[in-house]
Amino acid sequence: MLSHLFAISELSMTETLFGGVLFSAVMFFVVRRLGLSNFWAGILSGIFPFVAYLYYSTKFWAGGDVLAIHFAVYLANAGLLIVFGGMQVKKEKMHWAPRLIVMFFIGLVVLNAVFLSLSTRGLPDSFAKSWLPNPGNATLHTGFPGVIPHDKNKSYEPHLQQVDEQKNLAWKVKIVGFKELKPKHASQLNIELLDKDSKPVTGAKISLSLWRMANSRDDQTLDFVESAPGQYQVNCELPAEGRWLTHLQISRGNDQYTSKQSIFVDGD
Repeated sequence: MLSHLFAISELSMTETLFGGVLFSAVMFFVVRRLGLSNFWAGILSGIFPFVAYLYYSTKFWAGGDVLAIHFAVYLANAGLLIVFGGMQVKKEKMHWAPRLIVMFFIGLVVLNAVFLSLSTRGLPDSFAKSWLPNPGNATLHTGFPGVIPHDKNKSYEPHLQQVDEQKNLAWKVKIVGFKELKPKHASQLNIELLDKDSKPVTGAKISLSLWRMANSRDDQTLDFVESAPGQYQVNCELPAEGRWLTHLQISRGNDQYTSKQSIFVDGD
């Protein structure tokens, strides 16, 4: 029901982390202005961002470790707000030692956010070419390329090559219909496929695998049909609600495109 009321788009971890901290701080001072005690203002400023992130994670699951990081940061932020709010009421100044500790943890959070951004998006190309050693003038890979099974280490270099080729391909893929999926109800999925010049890509073979985390017997693979230049569609009927993983594969000649994402099928 809530998914129909609020349109949610996927955000980076930096955005959810610092956006939640900013929202928490604003909420704390607003609630204090309304007359709530310093303690309960801090508690609410920690609970509300985390509950909001819990709802967001049902749509875009990033993993239990990421959830734990958000919980720890929101909790620590709420504790700092309670301390600062209490000192503000008593008109006391913080000793230099607690200030140093607070600055250390703030710096640690900022540094971790920078590392997370670099691992997911990599260094800017201009920076990488200027500062990183590259005697062979080869393509530099500074972003995290994805998870490779331990018994597939020999596939690492081809995997990097595929990531680089897909980046240079620069196809624009827009999938419509995931939010409308309902269990045991036929729905249509549509894909708009454009090249880097925003021209329709025709004659592509597109398949979508849907893996159900709760029961692998419900897994299925769908083949899209081209209905118009750059427009592809397929009918989809999932047997149950819950969390599904999707694996999209597009090929045309030697060009290959793949992507994976998690979706949540709501039964309401």
